[in-house]
Amino acid sequence: MDRPEGFSSQKPSPTKSRRQPSVTPRTQTATQEKKAATAARVRAEKQELNSFTHASRLRKRRWALSLGSVGALLGGVVLLTLSPALSLHTVVIEGAERLEPGDIAEALNPLQGEPLARVSTERVGAALASITLIQAFETRIVPPGTLVVTISERKPIGAVSSNSTYTVVDAAGVELWDTPAPPFGFPLILVAADAESPSFISISRVLLALPEELLTQVEGVTATTLDDVRFTIRGASHEVVWGSSDRVLEKARVLTAALRAAGSDTSQIIDVTTPDSLVIRSKG
Repeated sequence: MDRPEGFSSQKPSPTKSRRQPSVTPRTQTATQEKKAATAARVRAEKQELNSFTHASRLRKRRWALSLGSVGALLGGVVLLTLSPALSLHTVVIEGAERLEPGDIAEALNPLQGEPLARVSTERVGAALASITLIQAFETRIVPPGTLVVTISERKPIGAVSSNSTYTVVDAAGVELWDTPAPPFGFPLILVAADAESPSFISISRVLLALPEELLTQVEGVTATTLDDVRFTIRGASHEVVWGSSDRVLEKARVLTAALRAAGSDTSQIIDVTTPDSLVIRSKG
């Protein structure tokens, strides 16, 4: 069969190719802005994650340090309270004059072997309570096993007589020790050792203030009021009218000169109540 004229077996080719979509400057700018926004968001998320991770690490580090400090503290407490290496082995006594350091150390023997952390001021005070000559004390621990005790002794001012016994007392009326005879170097206080008595208070003030060279010469002392202290002098029977505890240094200076002038042949009354106007007269 004959094909019609103009008929071809080949498929007709398209007359036009497919057009590519056109990219305008506005579209390109929007795309770039979108990419930039996405990148910024990614950076922000990454930074936030890093910040959270850093804070978490920091918290963990702080917790670790805290737990380590607590553990070290507990370990130190256990070491101080249980370790035999830090127990009391040596006692050093400082400040003792009339007391024997050995006697004080012996009173502290029950604390030997105790951990130093348990050797408190209260326990030391309880151990020393029976030693009345101790007025105050301080403690100091010297690792690994030494306790240093510094004591302040009571100052005896005189003795009071009761029956056939003489009791040495301090300015507070605390009884320090007893003797069967008048203690050498101490005046005999002729009033009751009562810390609330005006007479004893006045005598205590005067005896505490007297220079040592005068105090050893006082034989007996008495008073009826705060302003009427009187005492006698050893070996001379002089009577001194001292008065109150005021102007002690001036009175002591005047009395020293007056005793040299009075001698010891005759008994004199030496009145230094007003040191500017010394009065000396014979007893009788």
